[in-house]
Amino acid sequence: MNVKVEIYRDTSGNPFPIIIKNGVFPACLYMNAYLNGNHNSSRSKSYKIQSSQTPALNTRIKYAYELKLIYLHFTSKNINLVQRVSSAEFLTISELEEFVRLCKLYAVNEHTEKTNIINLTDTRIRNAIYATANSQAQVSAHTFRQRLIRLKSYIEYLYLFHHEQSSINLNVQMDDKLRVFQLYMNRLISGIRKDNTETKDPLTSIIPAEKFFKLLEIIQASSPRNPFKLSRLRNQIIMQIMIDTGVRVGAILKIKISDLIDDWDNPRFLLTKTPNDTTDKRSNPAKNKTKPLSVSISSDLMKLLKLYIDTIRVVHSKSLEHDFIFISEKGISSGQPITYEGIHKVVDKFGKTISIKLHAHKLRHKWNEIFTVKAELAGYDPAQINDMRRYCMGWSANSKMDLIYNEFMHAVKSAELSAKNQNKSVPVLRNSNE
Repeated sequence: MNVKVEIYRDTSGNPFPIIIKNGVFPACLYMNAYLNGNHNSSRSKSYKIQSSQTPALNTRIKYAYELKLIYLHFTSKNINLVQRVSSAEFLTISELEEFVRLCKLYAVNEHTEKTNIINLTDTRIRNAIYATANSQAQVSAHTFRQRLIRLKSYIEYLYLFHHEQSSINLNVQMDDKLRVFQLYMNRLISGIRKDNTETKDPLTSIIPAEKFFKLLEIIQASSPRNPFKLSRLRNQIIMQIMIDTGVRVGAILKIKISDLIDDWDNPRFLLTKTPNDTTDKRSNPAKNKTKPLSVSISSDLMKLLKLYIDTIRVVHSKSLEHDFIFISEKGISSGQPITYEGIHKVVDKFGKTISIKLHAHKLRHKWNEIFTVKAELAGYDPAQINDMRRYCMGWSANSKMDLIYNEFMHAVKSAELSAKNQNKSVPVLRNSNE
């Protein structure tokens, strides 16, 4: 049995994820109905699931990988969750404890042979289900927590589906069983933060300076250390945009030739927000998560963009069918818009070349570090810096994201202040010969 997450499109062209097995059949109709139906998938306080807007595509893809893990585990244990919930049996404590142990790990080696798992990962999705061949390293507390939330939410969904119309007396009995399950899961979920012993050093830059300078050198198309034989100019521009502007991968995927504004004094591109772009035929369409804005770039970067469009992009015939700037340059997809996976592979390969684990979001964090330093050197006060940061990142005026992205600089300043205070409190020791 080979279980995968695939992206399909409905008759209106809207993409949606499906968990399939053996390449064709839905792994579980209930799981896929839960995944793409209108429901509140993680915030339900009781067993009742309030109707709400369907989550965004990337969120549903992340849920799909969490559900895939649930499906593979319980199927391998010959446990049918639908039957269990429909008969109000739920899961035993020992069965839940076994699932909890599984949720803590990156790799699920005991399943590999039985279910022929080829891949439990998808690099397009942040915090999805990662897997390696032999590693038993534990996942982050966030990933662990999300996996448990997904099981709890899915069980609640099944319960509502099967027992919403049950008689009052029967409902009271079944409600009690459900609440026992909910209380147990809530205790597990609420206790995860306490059990997370991993400590992150806030004084460590997201990308150390030495590695960052090496990265700036190897992304150049002319660099002898550039790891790519093909698509060097495209890859350099993509990396340069992320480093110079801090925009997300989805934003880069959305940039169209018509979004470029070649203003001599202020070259820039427009970052649009068009969630239902009918011209985007990718299975996982590009998305801009922030508000629309104008993103300034250097004149040199604008020249590289125009060079790429006029000399490389234009020779791929399929590129004439759309307006997206960055395309695949080889294989059957040549000329078609590059995908999330394509960009993530580029970033990952550059990271391996300088011997660090690199992903696009680290570049966003690094941009924020550099932005703070430059803004302070220019004489802006903290309030002005945060206002400018919110604009550049496309955050709302009430956003608190700057507290996350600027953690490193806060830690540095705190350490400097602490060191000064300690120096003042340490007595001056006179030389014994005086």
